[in-house]
Amino acid sequence: MDGEAGVHVLAGGSEPSNMASTRRLLATALALTLLVVACGGDRDGPIPPAEDTEVEQDPPEAPVPAPAPGTPQPEESAEPPPPPAPAPAPEPPAEPGELRAVWVHLFDSSLKSRAGIGQLVDELVAADATAVIAQVARRHDAYYRSEVLPATADPDLEPGLDVVEELTQAAHAAGLEVHAWISVAPTWHAVYEDLPAPDGWVPAEHGRRAPEADRWVSRTRDGGWTEYLDPALPEVRDHLAAIVTELATTTDVDGIHLDYLRYENQHSGYHPAVLSRYRSETDATGTPAVDDPRWSQWRRDQTRGLLDHARAALDATGQDVELSAAVITWGPGPSASGGFDATRTATEALQDWPAWVRDGAVDIVLPMNYFRSHVPEQAGWFRDWLAFEGRLGAEHPARVVPGIGGWLNQPAGTLAQLGAALEAADGAAIYSYQQPAEGAAVDPEA
Repeated sequence: MDGEAGVHVLAGGSEPSNMASTRRLLATALALTLLVVACGGDRDGPIPPAEDTEVEQDPPEAPVPAPAPGTPQPEESAEPPPPPAPAPAPEPPAEPGELRAVWVHLFDSSLKSRAGIGQLVDELVAADATAVIAQVARRHDAYYRSEVLPATADPDLEPGLDVVEELTQAAHAAGLEVHAWISVAPTWHAVYEDLPAPDGWVPAEHGRRAPEADRWVSRTRDGGWTEYLDPALPEVRDHLAAIVTELATTTDVDGIHLDYLRYENQHSGYHPAVLSRYRSETDATGTPAVDDPRWSQWRRDQTRGLLDHARAALDATGQDVELSAAVITWGPGPSASGGFDATRTATEALQDWPAWVRDGAVDIVLPMNYFRSHVPEQAGWFRDWLAFEGRLGAEHPARVVPGIGGWLNQPAGTLAQLGAALEAADGAAIYSYQQPAEGAAVDPEA
């Protein structure tokens, strides 16, 4: 998952000893927080009584006695009957409901077996979740049947298991939405060191280890190559569009969730082909500084261009599938920074996600408010970002659903942040199912 805090890495296939307790915490966190919010006000109207609950009813009316034989009856009215009442106007489309979700990554065994998927679904139902955001490709290797991405070489995947197919069937039967999570930009992770590279794998054929002419990854100003795909390259845009199209047309997912839809940092973006295009479009000369305002805005536009390419591909399918994105909230929020354009999100991650919401480029945006509630400075950042997100979501149709960094907080902190998010915005999501509170090893950079 896109994030900034550093913690230990959990290698594929291993499972922390306290997994059961952290999963119980997930259920407790969601269920208790929802209860607190519901008691504070009717979110969706009054709660109907349970089927086996007795409800006080008005006493039945006494029967009207039949008239005695021969009793004169009122004459029928000579007035014609009134015209029938007009048919009621059709109900407007229902507003999207509150999203209560968890991210589930592929860096442990949770999604890699039928039994694990069944347990996941059962626990999310018990937690009153409405959706699961499930990673279905770690670094451009598919855990589902795909003609676009090569099959993963992960030895811990149950033989014959299509994670997307199994999860959508189980989740839909339980009333849960499934959003397929794709990590867009990163091409490498330490877990791949000892795994064979499958044929057609983007990290091998277009990563930093590929011949320079074949590389799709970005470059830094000082000439170093990164592990992140460059959002400005047409090849990267077409690759993402193909992934989105295939998921929308060959699976039953309810949404496609884009993570790492950004530059690695403000030092990135200097791929030779990209620089040539920048100079051509802007008449700039030389190599721009990392903080050059025009260069920074141009790169923000390229991130948006990558998103727009995915949006167009999804819309072209005609499928009823939502597009969502996990987005950055680094450091002080817009209020403390003097406006969003001055935040680290805008200047370093080069991600103008409020514009994505305003323009309808996404259906759901999930700001990753990954802050420690017990650190006063970070608690202030959390409040600042959350207030901004609440206002943004109230003004536009796209749902703004804050993400909570569970692994950074004790249970009480996770609960408090969840409650605040549910009250202020269109729902909440916890990162992650594997660790909804601090204490175990987890990989925040899934």
